[in-house]
Amino acid sequence: MTTSPSPQEDLRAVLFDSGDVLMQPIGGRWNPRADFEQTVLAHVPSITSDQFAEAIAAGDRFLASSSPEPEPDDCHRLMLRHVGVDPPSELLADLSREVPPATLLETYPEVMSTLQELSRRGVRMAVVSDAWPNLPDLHAGLGIGRFFEAYAISAVLGCNKPDPRMYHHASTALSPEPA
Repeated sequence: MTTSPSPQEDLRAVLFDSGDVLMQPIGGRWNPRADFEQTVLAHVPSITSDQFAEAIAAGDRFLASSSPEPEPDDCHRLMLRHVGVDPPSELLADLSREVPPATLLETYPEVMSTLQELSRRGVRMAVVSDAWPNLPDLHAGLGIGRFFEAYAISAVLGCNKPDPRMYHHASTALSPEPA
């Protein structure tokens, strides 16, 4: 008598989302990143907490209505202009400066062990995410980039989930053998 392989043994590939699946922002807010207020206050010390709340709400509305993801400078500019600040280029540069990913982001506790186990089993993995082009660098900085063979990123592909092109791009890159 033969037995069928269990679903776990038959698993060949997995497509993951990134945000709120693999990683989360320290402090709980994706946009703007956690150092936004501190960075802005270094340039414009007169901004109040209420103004920051208004600016962040305007940024959230802008991001929700944009497809694909707008450039970070465009979002920062809109948020700051919403509270009467015409941001100088130095402020925009500071808001977009590179910082180690682990200062702003963290993986969920079970992510590393899950990815290691899938990798051990030979499961191929890719990421499908509405994100900016630097997502692979963020994953590398968090120690998880090595697990993914491909990325389908909205800002790179020019479309957002659930557009089938996102999933097709990642699936094609993994090209699992038919069952």
